[in-house]
Amino acid sequence: MNHSSQNMIAALILAIGLTGAAWTLGSQFGKLRESGVITVKGLAEAEYKASLGTWRVGITAWGDNYANAMSNNKKQFAILKSFLQKQGFSAEEIKSEEMSVSSHTEYYTDEKGERQSRENGYDASRDFSISTQDLAKLQKAQSAILQLRAENDTVNFSSPKFYLEDLETIKRTLISKATQDAAIRAEEFAKTGKMKVGAMQSASQGSFDIQSTSPTSDDSSDSYGGGYDTSTIDKKVRLVVTIQYRIDD
Repeated sequence: MNHSSQNMIAALILAIGLTGAAWTLGSQFGKLRESGVITVKGLAEAEYKASLGTWRVGITAWGDNYANAMSNNKKQFAILKSFLQKQGFSAEEIKSEEMSVSSHTEYYTDEKGERQSRENGYDASRDFSISTQDLAKLQKAQSAILQLRAENDTVNFSSPKFYLEDLETIKRTLISKATQDAAIRAEEFAKTGKMKVGAMQSASQGSFDIQSTSPTSDDSSDSYGGGYDTSTIDKKVRLVVTIQYRIDD
């Protein structure tokens, strides 16, 4: 096949594709006219900074019997409390939880090279739950506890979590912006189909996502039906609405 023939075939395929696309678009607008409504989605995004941080730190101490495990925990727990106070946390920001004691299971390899387990003493665990609006103080304490952990292997801690406190106000603001975006989209659809947008018939909120401004952060679900990244202070909030409008010729 020569080059000229190839060009003719390519042009024919493109023409058929454009005709099909035009027919599909026309068909969709025909359905809109028949149904008398148009359904569009609106999107709103904004960046916010977290205003509340939470953190869990604690002690897990071993003892050869129940009483010794509790005694060892109390000693180390006092050291951890002193550390938190030196970091500037107030009594209102620190909440101590109840101690729990459980059998300690250790794993070993027997003479046959097989992995085995056995009970050996007890583990006594107790945590502090910290909640503060001073996020800089929380981040500083997170760095400082690494040295304490290096000196004392009974210390354990999680990564801090950062939250937006006024979620309902943020949500209402984004709903307003997303609704405006949906109206603009409806006007564009209607203008293409030579129609006019009428009154709103129905509206519903879709996903409400609170993500980090960094795309590499892990997400976790929340009760709002979207993602909630609590790993960073800087947040990007995204809300989607679905709105149905009446259309007129």
